[in-house]
Amino acid sequence: MRLWKKNNYFFSRLVLVLVGVAAALPAEGRVPKKRKPSAAVQRIRPEDDPRKRGSSPAFRKASVAFVEPVDLGELGDGPVRIRLVVKGYALGAVKPGGPSPHAHLIVDNESAMEISDADGSWTLSGLPPGPHLLRAVLCRPWHEVVKAPKAFAMARFWVGPRLQGKAGRAAESVTWPRPRGPILTYVLPVGIPSPDLKLIREQASDDPRDPAAPSDSVAASPGANRPVLDFYFANGKLGRRGDKVKIVLDRRELPLITDWKPHPLRRAHRGTRRISIDLLNRRGLKVNNVVNRTDRVFTPG
Repeated sequence: MRLWKKNNYFFSRLVLVLVGVAAALPAEGRVPKKRKPSAAVQRIRPEDDPRKRGSSPAFRKASVAFVEPVDLGELGDGPVRIRLVVKGYALGAVKPGGPSPHAHLIVDNESAMEISDADGSWTLSGLPPGPHLLRAVLCRPWHEVVKAPKAFAMARFWVGPRLQGKAGRAAESVTWPRPRGPILTYVLPVGIPSPDLKLIREQASDDPRDPAAPSDSVAASPGANRPVLDFYFANGKLGRRGDKVKIVLDRRELPLITDWKPHPLRRAHRGTRRISIDLLNRRGLKVNNVVNRTDRVFTPG
């Protein structure tokens, strides 16, 4: 019994000595404890996460629609007011200079323009009288297309009075696609912006932002002309036994695309390049629906 008490006494003294030595060690000599990252560090929007692709389930419920102009509307002469409603997907940067998810606006079949704010209204000028087509496609900060079922919207309208009879129907047939038919919307590479079209954000009375500021400019953004082909495909399905996308780059036909994802254009070197895309059905025939054929000139960024 005495031996046990004696050993217990010496053991207790040893523990006290070791604790004192550890406390005397400099801070750099101690093993640091792992700290959990703060909530600010942990939190990142799916829209900004480069590990998530445009087809990620995180964007499955993303949707965009036109509030203005209304589909099949008849507008007066002058600038066209554009308002979008976006759900399940955040547009714009969290802080200045940060990643900016956005929507690409395609007017008729011209090069895409960027809308980075769905809270306000935008005005589009430069449209001549006649029928016109607007398409909106949700995109990631680096311009990759969001491939969700409702990440695409379309609005058909007239600027000025609608022509009556056969003349009006003929004009619409060469501008408006069949809304329920397969629709191939070219997005990347953006190409050269139309010199006639100008899109600016309207400034609300309580909005400090300048609608003419460079951040709201709709010219092609840096990286938009990177040599990657991307598009939105509605009312169809790509596959070896389904629809296919035909690409001709600088008069050279590339392998048919049978899967919906960004496709690097490795043969697109520096200098001016020309690209054409067509939608083919399972038999290899062109799917005629006005905008399914797109020709674009671009310069790799």
